[in-house]
Amino acid sequence: MAHVVFNHVGGKPPFFDGVKNFDYWKRNMRMYLGSINEQVWQVTENQFVILNPDNLTDSDKANKQCNTMALNVLYRGMDPKVFEGIKDLETSFEVWEKLIVTYEGTEAVKSAKLYMLKSEFENFKRKKDESIPETFHRLQVIVNNLKSLGVKTLDRDFGHKFL
Repeated sequence: MAHVVFNHVGGKPPFFDGVKNFDYWKRNMRMYLGSINEQVWQVTENQFVILNPDNLTDSDKANKQCNTMALNVLYRGMDPKVFEGIKDLETSFEVWEKLIVTYEGTEAVKSAKLYMLKSEFENFKRKKDESIPETFHRLQVIVNNLKSLGVKTLDRDFGHKFL
């Protein structure tokens, strides 16, 4: 029988309030789930299928156990209002996908966000009376948002904008 070893992860899982910092929560939750066991993350990222529920294989049993662990962590890492939107879903994969569509948007929404962020990056200028750390932080937020949508920004571009 396949045996899945789970690591004890200290502390509470990352918490999402349903309002802000979804990307931050998503990245931290991915690490948290993977630190329990990589298979816990794998059943969350990839849909798994049980072909014969009446005759579970060792792999099926391991996937079900990992799914239960992932759902437990996901539930504990969200506000009750967020939970209301996913409580009827049965797999961690379904929960993860629903959260992404709800808080990041569909491909059309992502494309619109990308267009706005690229424009914001291209037109970036230091504000009057803004300190250098404030300017750097504001630019870094734009760059990180672009990266979260899959854009590869060059250090050279970042440096030119900052200067």
